[in-house]
Amino acid sequence: MSLLICEICAKSGVLCSACEKKLQENKVSKLEVELSQILYKITNGEVGFDRALSLDDTVIIFAKKDDIGKIIGRKGAHIKDLSKKFKKQIRVIGTGNLRDAIVDFIAPARVKEINRVYKPEGEVYRVKVDVQDKDKLRMKTGEIQKIISLLTNSNAELIFE
Repeated sequence: MSLLICEICAKSGVLCSACEKKLQENKVSKLEVELSQILYKITNGEVGFDRALSLDDTVIIFAKKDDIGKIIGRKGAHIKDLSKKFKKQIRVIGTGNLRDAIVDFIAPARVKEINRVYKPEGEVYRVKVDVQDKDKLRMKTGEIQKIISLLTNSNAELIFE
């Protein structure tokens, strides 16, 4: 299990000085603290995640592949609880293999290719999606680009061909 705060803080709901410092230095967000505490309670401390991001109507949880099922819960019970708590759709994305994470995130739309392009302004990840699948995207193009940028730690472009 790897939470973004210590186990004592996740269990108690009160942040120790070390975890409070992480929050103040923006090493963890309020969302990640709250999510750590909730996941600790609903999974009995058996699951962790790498980071989380809140968008307009969606919370994205980035987790190791082994933890995805545990976060979702039996018949989606944990996701339903989290969705009610945050009043947003919850998506869990596997981390590890970057290509797989991007493909999983964009699904059910089909990714044609992912390229790393070097431009004068820096490195850009260009993700080409089948133009026929544009209406299958679950989020706005700008939000998808933002998440891919976070996954890759560089700029991202979403192109439809």
